[in-house]
Amino acid sequence: MDRNLTRYYNQAPMIKRRVWFPGTTAIRKGMGLCYDLDVAGSDTGQAATDGWGRRGNSVAVPSSTNNLAFAGVASQYYSAKSNGQMIDIYEPGGLAEIAIGRASTIFSNSAGTLHTCSVNSADAGRFTLQGLSGRGTAIALQTLARADGGDIAFSSVDGSATSSWSSPSLTISKTGIGTACGNGDSTIDPTEFRVVILGGATTADSTTAVATKGEYAVVTAPTADTVTIATNIGTSCSVTLYVIKTSYPTILAYLMDGEESGLQEVLTPKSAAAIQSMVGGTTFLCGGLTMATDSTATLADGIIEGQKKAFCCMGTLTTQDYLITVTSGLKAAGTALATLELDAAGEFGVLVWHGNLGGQTAGLWRVLTFNGTEA
Repeated sequence: MDRNLTRYYNQAPMIKRRVWFPGTTAIRKGMGLCYDLDVAGSDTGQAATDGWGRRGNSVAVPSSTNNLAFAGVASQYYSAKSNGQMIDIYEPGGLAEIAIGRASTIFSNSAGTLHTCSVNSADAGRFTLQGLSGRGTAIALQTLARADGGDIAFSSVDGSATSSWSSPSLTISKTGIGTACGNGDSTIDPTEFRVVILGGATTADSTTAVATKGEYAVVTAPTADTVTIATNIGTSCSVTLYVIKTSYPTILAYLMDGEESGLQEVLTPKSAAAIQSMVGGTTFLCGGLTMATDSTATLADGIIEGQKKAFCCMGTLTTQDYLITVTSGLKAAGTALATLELDAAGEFGVLVWHGNLGGQTAGLWRVLTFNGTEA
């Protein structure tokens, strides 16, 4: 669509582009996609040394390896094709219907919600938690409230939801989750809902079991505060989740343009283990866990001047922390930065990379804001 094209004033200004999707999976309407900028391979006859135009036309499901190249959202549902297919996407800078997993509020100068595209294996391409601004983040232009029996039924991201396996079913417990999926209301069918597990681990030690990320059909809602699924994702776990209807809801939104947001991911810290965050974007940390030893990550030097990285702890990490070693950094005060630690619900930080100018590799991560512990 020409950005200056005259149209009926009630028609949403959407910027459509046709691209190649080489994947074999189905694509739901409103799901985000990223460019595969380094596509090559023996099956294409093209190498990294070839200037191949498909690198600006080939898209893939969002992941931690393409999160800095957001392309747009699928314009409609596309069924799976074994040999890939041409699809239409709506690009940043215009409006689109986006697939969402959390409640939305129409945006104004004083309120409203933003949703950032996910790279998580459980819901890659869906717009859920708000991360950094830019390409890959959308501004809600339609309100869709959470409601019992509604398209957006439930959400728990602080690690207070728990799991318990007793063959042949796993019970997920959290105040109100059963009511949201139909307990006590004969007009609501629990099997019309999907629980999306973003992460989690054994509450007591974070190591005995790590919750299996994924989307799972609700089987029953036996009480007001429980639902069951048929898969053992890990017992005695604190889990981060949301529940949506099988209608897979969408809302109208403005796709932000400009710099890359880097999208967002959800990680589960694990005691005495390195749990590495993706390059750029926003990393959310699951909570509700006890760790005897720090879970660690390294923030390597950036490669793009102005690149940003954000971290946010969604729930409490007891006893020890998520410890980030910063390869090259400065605190907001201007003194040397070696590590960042997060362990409390709501702790977050945003850093920006300055460097790589004139072909140099040197640079520094500068803390813009951080309310955890710096060292």
